[in-house]
Amino acid sequence: MSGTQSSRFGKYLLLEKIAMGGMAQLYRAKITGVQGFEKLIAIKTILPHLLDEKDFITSFIDEAKLAALLNHHNIVQIYDFGIIEDSYFIAMEYLFGKDLRHILRRSEEVDSPLSLEHALYIASRICSALDYAHKLKDFQGKPLNIIHRDISPQNILVTYEGEVKVVDFGIAKAASQSTVTQHGMIKGKVGYMSPEQAGGGQIDHRSDIFSTGIILYEMVTRKRMFTGDTLQILAKVREAAFEPAEKACGGLPPKVYDILNLALAKEPDRRYQSCGEMLADLEECIFALPRRPTARGLADYMKILFGDAVDAAGGVKEDSARGGPEADSSLGQDLAAAEEAKEEPAGPSEEKGDTKPRKRLAPIAALVAVLVVAAVVFALWPREKSAGPPVKELAQPKVSEPSGAPAPGKADTSAPAKDPSKSSDRFPQAKALQEEAGRLMGKNPEEARSLLLKAVQIDPGSAQIHFELGLAHMKLKDFPKAIESYQKATELNPQLPDAYFNLGYIFAMKKDYPRAEEMYGRVVKLTPPYLDEALTNLGLVQEKQGKTEQGVESMEKALAINPQNSVAKKFLDKHQKKK
Repeated sequence: MSGTQSSRFGKYLLLEKIAMGGMAQLYRAKITGVQGFEKLIAIKTILPHLLDEKDFITSFIDEAKLAALLNHHNIVQIYDFGIIEDSYFIAMEYLFGKDLRHILRRSEEVDSPLSLEHALYIASRICSALDYAHKLKDFQGKPLNIIHRDISPQNILVTYEGEVKVVDFGIAKAASQSTVTQHGMIKGKVGYMSPEQAGGGQIDHRSDIFSTGIILYEMVTRKRMFTGDTLQILAKVREAAFEPAEKACGGLPPKVYDILNLALAKEPDRRYQSCGEMLADLEECIFALPRRPTARGLADYMKILFGDAVDAAGGVKEDSARGGPEADSSLGQDLAAAEEAKEEPAGPSEEKGDTKPRKRLAPIAALVAVLVVAAVVFALWPREKSAGPPVKELAQPKVSEPSGAPAPGKADTSAPAKDPSKSSDRFPQAKALQEEAGRLMGKNPEEARSLLLKAVQIDPGSAQIHFELGLAHMKLKDFPKAIESYQKATELNPQLPDAYFNLGYIFAMKKDYPRAEEMYGRVVKLTPPYLDEALTNLGLVQEKQGKTEQGVESMEKALAINPQNSVAKKFLDKHQKKK
């Protein structure tokens, strides 16, 4: 399919093909449901001529499963994975924004360089995502030893709302299994490889640290770290032969040079040993800046660079469900770039020594991701972010225990514009406390709650902070306090489906089914991306009250949205047999 002609693909509507690489093709797509529910997503499918390649299919499936485990606010998420019409596919979030390659290029074109604070902020978000991925364990507690292998400007997305997202975790390993083509030419973005990766040696998570260092180097110096043709670049990368940052760009804070020197050490043992260590130094450096970076500030910078596109993206967010205009997407460009057989300059200009650009989930046009759900998760699982887990029986609800550091809840993602005076971005200390609490939530919820209580005192008007405080209370099983926090969040932002969902979960656990029904009903009215889950839980609590007809109706709607909803199927089959 090409152009603007649309076609049905299972429960999805493919709107147009936006990219095709060597292994896969990417579509802008839409998922539709009851009551006019619509959502833009991206669909990636394997190229038809590769469908008989067993090894590639196996790799594609394995990597999709791996990507499904990643659940972090700086990583693009996968919504679905499966096979439709004999074609394997991945459904991902469709974002409005640009990838870092495009951002750097555009900053050069309009003579508006990326500031030091924004560069450090972007690097810190990359480190946060990678530290989470590197430490992630499976459901049995076994380390997954994830390595991205392709950290480059093309795979760093900045949305028009100032969110930073790392993409292509799902294909990184598969894409890196063969770095040499049949003709012996190097394949991939060698200018962002670590020395051991370029030399074909054994790599571990420290390879991603070196690649992150390259990105930071290019953002602050506005120069490519390695230049030349592909083979010249490869030779330089193997030897870590580059101009020291002190010479490439003088006048930076000494701490910045220290960070770069540690991240870019040739020998892995002399580098940072974890992205968490690098993140700590970046945050210390940021804290010392006269002006602290924030997502809002980065969003303002994106508007300077891409004003028209940012305005268009805003229109899409509001109007997409009604068939409104669509913003441009870098996702297709990213896919093509990730699968190119030769190195493409992607970063600062080699001639002028300035920088060049790329995108993710909250904003540019598109990208990825999300979760292949595990059957072990329960239906009434409380929501920590907008993409929901699979559902099971109402009789066994429980609070989720994340396998890694959880992403902060995305409570404000569907919220209308708020008064800036009530935004936590206006209170850097509250924002810092909130982010630190997010990192601690999984392993130390008590400390996370303490930090969030302080953040609430500083910025009592932030619905997001109240929502995350509710999560902390839930993890500590302090449900009365959790109810208070969620109710406060909904007072500040009545368009917050995640808070209503979690309230429904708590009331269902307390067997207060009428109030649970009310909460799930509010979620349904807000039509979030996990609408079928909300309808499923609504049907379950309606049945608990003897409202069988309403329960059946809710389950039918859930199944119409997601034909793979096993809970809804079993529910309807059971009631069909009773007739």
